[in-house]
Amino acid sequence: MTPTLILLGGSLREHSRSRALLRTSLALAKERGMDAELLDLFELDLPMFLPDRTFEDYPIEKRETIARLLAAYRRAHAMIWASPTYHGTVSGVFKNALDFAELLAQDARPYLRGCAVGIIAVNDTTTLTAMSHCVRELRAWLAPTQIMATEQSFSAMNDLIDDRVKKRLARQVDELVSFVVSHPVS
Repeated sequence: MTPTLILLGGSLREHSRSRALLRTSLALAKERGMDAELLDLFELDLPMFLPDRTFEDYPIEKRETIARLLAAYRRAHAMIWASPTYHGTVSGVFKNALDFAELLAQDARPYLRGCAVGIIAVNDTTTLTAMSHCVRELRAWLAPTQIMATEQSFSAMNDLIDDRVKKRLARQVDELVSFVVSHPVS
């Protein structure tokens, strides 16, 4: 079985640092033989999650995007989440994407149960705390290595230049691979 890694994040900025970090992790995962897919929140363009609605209640033109996200959640053996820090927590667009996991509550494998999740924040460690709470609430396993990058971690062209962050990203991907191999999702 080839483990599936879903990378979720980015921001609504054209030159998102969290997206740049996910792209680096994507390359590392593919080097390690994982089936990996990046769900860029800028491109995904999800509607707002409405807790009183079912999937069928969303406008038909938005269902394809929501279905893509839900299918990725269901397919994931592991995930990496990345968000910028906005006002001491995750961005609204990132939290909105996580809220759609509520539509998986009645699945045989509810929410993200058993999925391994690595977390990455840009600019502040408080975002890691918020993300770790979400990991637990969605019944997933939190990878030990958590990553926080700053503006200084990037070049003017938005390339990751911080070797320490690069090493931590590689360690996080390795932890996720190890977890998936030793704890298959049922």
